[in-house]
Amino acid sequence: MIKIEGLYTTLGNFVLDEINLQVHPGDFCILLGPTGAGKSIVLESIAGLVPIKRGAIYLNGENIISKKPEERNISICYQDYNLFPHMTVSKNIWYGVNFKKDKGAIKYKNNFDRLVEFLKIGHLLNRRPENLSGGEKQRVSLARALIIEPKILLLDEPLSALDPNTKEKIQWEIKKIHNELKMTTIMVTHSFQEAYCLGDKIAIMNEGKILQSGAVDEIFQYPKSEFVANFVGMKTLIELNKEEAILFGANQPIRLCIRPENILLSKNSLNTDYEFKGEISEIIDFGMHKEIKILSQEKIYIAFLTINKLLEMKIHLGDIVTFGFNHEHVNLINY
Repeated sequence: MIKIEGLYTTLGNFVLDEINLQVHPGDFCILLGPTGAGKSIVLESIAGLVPIKRGAIYLNGENIISKKPEERNISICYQDYNLFPHMTVSKNIWYGVNFKKDKGAIKYKNNFDRLVEFLKIGHLLNRRPENLSGGEKQRVSLARALIIEPKILLLDEPLSALDPNTKEKIQWEIKKIHNELKMTTIMVTHSFQEAYCLGDKIAIMNEGKILQSGAVDEIFQYPKSEFVANFVGMKTLIELNKEEAILFGANQPIRLCIRPENILLSKNSLNTDYEFKGEISEIIDFGMHKEIKILSQEKIYIAFLTINKLLEMKIHLGDIVTFGFNHEHVNLINY
């Protein structure tokens, strides 16, 4: 288990402020937030690559703040792979083993063979990085990180430099590796789609702080602030006055937020806890789905429909529709 307590450091004008985070053994934790939030600095703090001014990092109960990076047995993979250009793929993978006290142990040869087969990179072993695609470089980088049997695997936006098709393949390979090895993993990303697909736990960061952390579904369904709600894709975020808030069990002005996939539409009635009438004010094409904006009592609600569902319902701009959602999908945020 890794436990971060009161982590504080500065880099230039940037402040990493009182970071507290706990990741249980075998968990896949996502640090999610915009560019410049401080996510990568948290990773590098865990790895021992940046100086810490205050706080503690416990790995399996031991405070590792004073330990050198090579003494922590933690692997980190960056988005630009950091492969050595003058080495073959094989030598890149073996590189970290050379610094282990038991570098001659048979387990490393077994790890090498298993990772090469698992990641399907056997045909690349004699190539140099300049002759590899982005996806191939990422697989080699993962093999190099995993061969030493690290206590924790740190991934710094490993998918950001890949094309969409390769990104999807590597994403599922990372998930498959995690499921098989059950290795405690912390990954940085700014994509909530990646976070939702890969993570067991998410910590939302902005401006050097963790704003909210918890299980994936908890964060995505019940954000505690407007920033978190917007960042995880809560399209409907509506300000309610005291009178309007009573309908949802609140006795003060409050913000109502609903995920777009939880808002149902019909030209007839719905069997939902909350049901309203509204006008289709805008239809935005996102390829495989459409974003439907519904105007109701001067408020905009946003739902998603698949192309087939849109055609089936025969919904057009200006149509009056019934829309609704259930109580378990309602999230209320204080002003």
